[in-house]
Amino acid sequence: MKVVAVSRDFSYRAKRHVFVQYLAGVTYQRVPEAAVRAILEAGAGRVVPEQEVSDVRS
Repeated sequence: MKVVAVSRDFSYRAKRHVFVQYLAGVTYQRVPEAAVRAILEAGAGRVVPEQEVSDVRS
């Protein structure tokens, strides 16, 4: 699981009848690896480095 900052709306098909909508401008915690790959391939977001995540939590 990774933290992902989404730059544009993105729909991900998790299962046959299950779609997950990631909204632009939102940073999501605990995004599954398969969804992260799909988001990156579509150019719809970026993985937030662990350093940035720990800076925000401190």
